[in-house]
Amino acid sequence: MAQGSVMKIILAVIVVVCLSAASYLYGVTSSTAIIDAPQAEWAADNPAALSWQHYLVSLEAAAARIMSESESQREQLDGIRYLAQLSSAAQEMKVAKGNPARPAFTDWMSDYRKFLGDSPDATYLTAEISSDYRYEITGNKRDAVYLGVMLYGKSLNGWNRAAANASVATMRFDTKGNFRLLLSERKPDNYTGDWLQLDDDIHLVMVRQYFHDRQHSEVAELSIRNLDEAAPIEETSESLASRLDSATHFLNATMAGNIALMKMLQKAPNSFEAPKEYNQEFGGVFYPTLDNTYYGTWFSINDDEVLVVEGKAPDVAYWSISIQNQWMQSLDYDAYPETTLNNKDISLDDQGYYRVVLSKQPVEGVNWLGTAGFNRGLLSIRYQLAGETEAPSLTILQRKDL
Repeated sequence: MAQGSVMKIILAVIVVVCLSAASYLYGVTSSTAIIDAPQAEWAADNPAALSWQHYLVSLEAAAARIMSESESQREQLDGIRYLAQLSSAAQEMKVAKGNPARPAFTDWMSDYRKFLGDSPDATYLTAEISSDYRYEITGNKRDAVYLGVMLYGKSLNGWNRAAANASVATMRFDTKGNFRLLLSERKPDNYTGDWLQLDDDIHLVMVRQYFHDRQHSEVAELSIRNLDEAAPIEETSESLASRLDSATHFLNATMAGNIALMKMLQKAPNSFEAPKEYNQEFGGVFYPTLDNTYYGTWFSINDDEVLVVEGKAPDVAYWSISIQNQWMQSLDYDAYPETTLNNKDISLDDQGYYRVVLSKQPVEGVNWLGTAGFNRGLLSIRYQLAGETEAPSLTILQRKDL
């Protein structure tokens, strides 16, 4: 090959390499460039656009609260992740699946999402519903130790009202674990199956499942359908705006309730005593179930301290004790399995009492509840279908005095 041809090829390669490098550098700098916020008027003439704008403002306001309410960079980072997860759930349940005429379950804690005091042993599915329709929930309980269906209405003060409830204690399953549950305003004549009444204020149904070993268990198979479903209605700016507004309300109320509960409990740490004062924002977004007895506190320990939890174990199929960060999220139980224990993990004494030791560092020979390095956070105990129970005791000790 002639020397001139070789030089041309070399020059061509150099040009290609230079262009590729330039394109890469341009792409990197362009993709990381900060975009100036547009003028607020862009959304003024469209209800859906205006509602979206309100949602974005709420996200920014929530992020600002997270930064101001955190005492460490770890809490700030956890808070930003929490906000991203909460936003994902709000968009799915209120926008994508927010039409009661066409209900669909949202798995609150699917994949990476955690909020509102999730249990590592549980799954939570919700659907938006209305007393204007009749619904049918069908499925198979699979490996669930507990399966419960809870309806929620709205109290006059805006708090969620725990209304009708059905669970493994009352529902009927065939020999293969299949079930059918009817939700309606009135019970049909001569109907003998499982049924829950839809009061006028009912807006949401939640299905809880609990497992002793969720990672290796098969979750329930579930579906919900509207028995009165009409033909699909074309989306309008107003209908989308309404669902976006619902997402905004859910995000704002969840954030406000989370922070209100945290502040209330921080005033009496390491104690199951009821808070001496309540914040109106505390209860508006929580979804209690009639089947659980809850005990919770804000734990706060030094590196050389432990918190000893002692109580009478309830004679039930499932109960648990776990910790959460200040954003009411269970911790990384894959990396730190010691941050959650249930009755299959906890040893009892001869009288049926348990003793759990919460601490940053491992404690040998006891039921150890680790904190994954946290000195503070939320301690949560759930007794399921337990009836009357006695509150456990909490004692702070020096680690050397155990």
